[in-house]
Amino acid sequence: MKKALLFFLLVFALPPCLNSVFAQIRISINILPPEPFAERPPPPTPNHVWIEGEWVPQGNGYVRQPGFWTVPEKDHIWVKGEWVHNPDGSSYWQPGSWKPIPHVGVASWIPEPNYLRPPRPSNRHLWVNGEWIWVDNNHYLYQTGYWTVPDPNKVFIKGHWAQWPNGEWYWVMGYWKRIPDEVFINASMPDPAYNRPPAPSPEQIWIEGEWQWRNGGYAWKTGYWTPRDPHRVWVRGYWHQRQDGNWFWVDGYWEWV
Repeated sequence: MKKALLFFLLVFALPPCLNSVFAQIRISINILPPEPFAERPPPPTPNHVWIEGEWVPQGNGYVRQPGFWTVPEKDHIWVKGEWVHNPDGSSYWQPGSWKPIPHVGVASWIPEPNYLRPPRPSNRHLWVNGEWIWVDNNHYLYQTGYWTVPDPNKVFIKGHWAQWPNGEWYWVMGYWKRIPDEVFINASMPDPAYNRPPAPSPEQIWIEGEWQWRNGGYAWKTGYWTPRDPHRVWVRGYWHQRQDGNWFWVDGYWEWV
């Protein structure tokens, strides 16, 4: 385990030229390891971006290193790693890497345009949030969200605004993430009945309760009052049903407005 951790640290600490050498270390396996599932902690500051966990070669297989928040170097984005499939059916992990990009940055984050989200076609459809696309090397253009039936074990992680250390804002693109079978259950669970406490003040808004995956099962997180933020609205989570009929809770999130 210590050797794997040392390898992981070296991949992130060494210059890009040496990282490319490590990226050539490939171990092909026939059965992919199960994807661990853990709640992402909140970002420490608006400057931080999330780095998904990586699979690191160890012996004849792979061990998982957890994800983390970090402040990227200016004009660099993280390209997440992925499993690459060989012609013989085996697979190897292509490590993530930092990618230099042309400068993107605006003086202030841009609120999402106000548009009507179409009705959900079915329980098997999952909402893919809109994205801000950098065009003509000088401005962002909004691409609206849409409903889709995803691959059975994937959920969409929405993009978000982040801030360079110099104060400029840029958009971190959303992406599809593989999740393990264990977080799918046979039937969705109804919200438990409870009494909503009175609002502490007119400036507070109510956040509905959510289901969270804890210790091998779903547990109810009770709703709560929180100070109103004029720049954000809460979008509640929902149960998503995949093709085989099993269910997964898609977390709620704050949306910039």
